[in-house]
Amino acid sequence: MSNLQTRVITALVLGALVIGTLLTGSSMLWAAVVLAFCLAAVWEGQRLCSQTSLAARAVGWAGALSLLGGLWLIIFWRPAALAYFPAVLLYVVALFWLAVAPVQLGKHVLPPASIFTRTMLVLLIGAAWLSAVLLQRLGVAFLVAVVVLTVVADVAGYFVGRAFGRHKLAPAISPGKTREGAAGGVTAAALWSAAAASYLGLAQSPVQVAIALVAGAALGCCAVMGDLWESLLKRQAGVKDSSQLLPGHGGVLDRIDAQLAVLPTATLLISLVKPLW
Repeated sequence: MSNLQTRVITALVLGALVIGTLLTGSSMLWAAVVLAFCLAAVWEGQRLCSQTSLAARAVGWAGALSLLGGLWLIIFWRPAALAYFPAVLLYVVALFWLAVAPVQLGKHVLPPASIFTRTMLVLLIGAAWLSAVLLQRLGVAFLVAVVVLTVVADVAGYFVGRAFGRHKLAPAISPGKTREGAAGGVTAAALWSAAAASYLGLAQSPVQVAIALVAGAALGCCAVMGDLWESLLKRQAGVKDSSQLLPGHGGVLDRIDAQLAVLPTATLLISLVKPLW
């Protein structure tokens, strides 16, 4: 088969799995399916940090399993002592994308084997799992709105970049991206966010719609940062794809890089309007 055929078949299989799971309406089944993808992402993260010792990788796995297991316990059994941990995790991850990731991207410094990088990978994957589960429990429409935002931003960025792109955004990290394309993607994300917020009842007044536009633009920036951050990690690890788990698409991290930034940030923003925990 050609690479295009392989990509299409993989996308159809994944789409059927995701849609079929969501149609069951089971939060626990959805959480289990997303958990499987997150564990694959953890494995890929360990591969990217392959310079580390076996002991370090064992500690990484222990941390990832403890975090994901603890989050599962909090979501489905709600121990009172840990009730605020989801909010703390989302705030930590949002702060990372706001204050730390831009510095790393600006300096082109993201050592794969460092303790900080390995820890953040686990936290980012855990926060993405948490967000996907919380949004599904709130309503599938909320989950779809957030996930599609990154697709809208990516597609708009691609076509705007192809048509008008003249200035490279980050040539040392992702040579194909342009500032014009990024601006187009951020604009599309802002418009999608305003439309989705209005449809979901999150924005009903002109002021709220304006806030949704700003929030959408911020999420569009997060999508760009998530993509660049994973690209920089792969470059410094010396690999093209995070793995070949998804034929024609590379690895799980390659497909969810933007979601690692957008899902937690969007969930945190939605939690300011809708109770999630």
